[in-house]
Amino acid sequence: MLINKCLGFFLIALAGLQLNIAQAADETAASLENLLEMNRNIEGEFRQVTYDEQGKQIQVSEGVFLLAKPNQFVWDSISPYPQRIISDGTTITVWDIDLEQATKKPLSGAVGHSPAALLGQPAAEVLPHYDVTSLGTEKFRLQPKEDEDLFQTLTLSFTDEAISAMSILDSLGQTTVIEFRKVEPHDGVSKSNFTLDLPADVDVIVEGQ
Repeated sequence: MLINKCLGFFLIALAGLQLNIAQAADETAASLENLLEMNRNIEGEFRQVTYDEQGKQIQVSEGVFLLAKPNQFVWDSISPYPQRIISDGTTITVWDIDLEQATKKPLSGAVGHSPAALLGQPAAEVLPHYDVTSLGTEKFRLQPKEDEDLFQTLTLSFTDEAISAMSILDSLGQTTVIEFRKVEPHDGVSKSNFTLDLPADVDVIVEGQ
């Protein structure tokens, strides 16, 4: 009887612990959802650094960005090589200026559950695909629930409710750290910001059709 009572108390305590953990996870996801929704109409500067598996820096780029819901963005790398990535909400275009080459593909296939989706799509639709863990004030780690995702973990950091950094550990063991600077919200911008008129001499590759 004593064993049965102890077992009963243990199961009750375990159930309570699991409930508390589930509630904490829900609160963490809700907190991140609110922050992401506050950062869907923003613009600023970025610095992106990629490290290999041994932590050696292998690539650095800097530029400016513009985000506007739904799923519209401009990502302009200025150095070391000029590249413009634009989404009009339906199609994403990657223009390598020096190479005089551009690639166009459907946004759904290009983004999916990728890091870009976290800022471009409604957070309530994207976050269910991740396990979300709080790493402290305004810092979160996300781990994809689907094995087919291209990254292992993603860390998002915010400062005074504005996104400040994103760190991505990909499936090859490389880590990309993006620092966001001079981030400012906007009330909406013209759709013309998300259209791209390519020069006639640019070789255009269309994928996904």
